[in-house]
Parts: sequence; structure tokens; C-alpha cells
Amino acid sequence: MNSISISSKADLLARTLAMLSETVERYDLFADQMEVVNNPVAEEIFKWLSKKQSERTAVVEKLVEGEDLPHIPPWDYDWDDAINTSVPGWTSAHYMMTPYHTLSLAMDVEQSAADFFHQVEQGSNDPALQKLAHGFAREAESYRDYLSRERRQYPLPEAGWDEDQDPPQLLE
Repeated sequence: MNSISISSKADLLARTLAMLSETVERYDLFADQMEVVNNPVAEEIFKWLSKKQSERTAVVEKLVEGEDLPHIPPWDYDWDDAINTSVPGWTSAHYMMTPYHTLSLAMDVEQSAADFFHQVEQGSNDPALQKLAHGFAREAESYRDYLSRERRQYPLPEAGWDEDQDPPQLLE
């Protein structure tokens, strides 16, 4: 994970809102993709994840009411800096993915967020910033655990789950 310099509560809140918003956008994108490839179960789970993430975003938006947050220009904010997309998940979205995979992807994102917030907490000498980062890390871990419990409803896919005898073809 790349190192980000977070020097204040306002910086952390601004980055957290950007991360949450980006997650909602990505879940919406994945839901749309699953609709196109006719995977309604994964589509519905991505829509559910987007809704849950939107609710979490609203909580943080309440925290920042009245705060003067710094603007993060797009060239200074890179999702890969905030959430490590090399974890299994973002790169493993597949048109035949199962609910197990969909929830695993979300769990990976939450673990990566928790790691990020712990990194901020450990890298700061500001008690207020440490407390906020710690709270966000605990929230991400709690949500990851919730997703893990949800995933238990679905079986671990068997080997070959992604084999398709008639895979989609790109039209030129």
C-alpha cells in the first residue's frame, strides 16, 4: 500500500468520504456489469452492497457537517493510494462470479480499508486523528465480519466454477 500523508482530522474525513463514494460507484458499476452479463444474483448483491455503502457514507457525511474539509483534486487522490486494489477482489470480478465471490470481494475491500486506517493511526502523533482513524478501522473490521457472516449463506464454489463452454465473444 502506498503511503499517504494524513495530517489532520479534516484530511482523513475528506479522504474517507472520497473512498466511500468511490466504493459506491464501483459497486454500482459492477451491478451494471452483472446485469449486462445476465448474472442477476451477483447484480443484486452488488446493489445491496452499494446501498449499504451509501448508508455508511451518510454517517460520515453527518460527521463532517460544518467542517471545512480540504478539496482533494483528482490528481492528488488515487483510489489505489487509499485502498490497496491488489488484494483479491477488484481484479477478480468475473461475469460468472457467485455470491460467495461477490461478498469476498467486499470483504477484501473492507480489510484493505481497515489496514489503511490502522496505518494512519500508527503514523500519527495527533490523538484526535488517531482516535478517528482507530474508529474507522474498527468500523471497517466490523463490516468485514458482518459480510463474512453473510457469506456463510453461500457455499464455497467448486473448482471450475468459471469454466464456460460458450464464453462471450467480443464483437468488432
